[in-house]
Amino acid sequence: MDRASQRFLTAGRVAPVFVLAAAVIGFAASTDSSEPAASASAQPHRSLEFGIYPGGAVGTVGPAGAVRPEVAELRLAALRTLCGGGRPFVVHLYDSYMDGADRDAVPGWLASQIAAYMAERFKLELVLTYRPKRPAGDVAGFARFVRARVRQLGADLSYLQVTNEANVGGAPAAADGAYRGARAALVRGVIAARDEARRRGHHHLRIGFNWAYQVGRSEPAFFASLWRRGGSRFASAVDWVGLNSFPGTWGPALGAGDLGSGVRSSTLAAIRMLREDLLPRAHLAAADLHVTESGYPTGAGRTEAMQEEALRAAVNAVADVSERHRVTGYRWFDLRDADSGGASFESRYGLMRDDYSPKPAFGAYRELIAMLG
Repeated sequence: MDRASQRFLTAGRVAPVFVLAAAVIGFAASTDSSEPAASASAQPHRSLEFGIYPGGAVGTVGPAGAVRPEVAELRLAALRTLCGGGRPFVVHLYDSYMDGADRDAVPGWLASQIAAYMAERFKLELVLTYRPKRPAGDVAGFARFVRARVRQLGADLSYLQVTNEANVGGAPAAADGAYRGARAALVRGVIAARDEARRRGHHHLRIGFNWAYQVGRSEPAFFASLWRRGGSRFASAVDWVGLNSFPGTWGPALGAGDLGSGVRSSTLAAIRMLREDLLPRAHLAAADLHVTESGYPTGAGRTEAMQEEALRAAVNAVADVSERHRVTGYRWFDLRDADSGGASFESRYGLMRDDYSPKPAFGAYRELIAMLG
């Protein structure tokens, strides 16, 4: 099978109750010689705002494996160690819309985590996914849900992401794009979030949406459709657009060469495509970019040393073009393995094993945060 037709399964990435990724067909990622080739330490860059999804449970394209219980005290201790203190650090969380009852109250588990993270002075980023139970979709219900969460949590949040991977279709257990009305939900949800934030005086709240890295004609069409649906009202409501990119795990296949070079090239290609080609189609050239999900799991054929190599390559690539492409944040997925003894690498995205012992990449991420944050 040639590299251009290789298939990479999306290893599922999710908060405890839902799946975030999809299986997609990959195409070889190309490298533009106009992009810097050196590491971040040799390139001028803006300070990045780092963060992480702090959970261990993940969703999968296939059957989900076991999830070892999380320990809140060890999770907080790990986050303190990662950020090093004295600099902003973002905790990336998820909540999901299924029906109208979801807007009545913030789930207890989410409210508890938010309180704990606020006590530690972490910044909060909340993703609101669109997973309606109704086969026909429920765009109006989702917009009301978004407004409710802004009323309930807007004072505490720094960032709000409306929908998740709405450009990915065909995987209803994996991405919002599989649900009827996902694009309309994205547009109406962003507008609703902005309107409610203004009403409540939450001028600090930065609102955006994300895009999963894929190539093909469907991607420009996706962004053009957002402009057609929402026009200037939508574009003016967007502060930032996120990138979900997992080089070497799912999405466009890596080019020839070592893992680090491949991850770097893929990361740069994704950022360049989003900034230069896709955002202008939705009149979003003024939006900041965040890397909202980036990861590399360990497992069979995926050593912990490889994870560290992939992490360093991805972060340094982002830092190298942060000034040129106005990338302001980077979030790793995720903190802890769901099950370090599981057969599938989908259970091993963590920088830590399921007992909270660190893998080499944990120390690498801490080092990079200290250097580039």
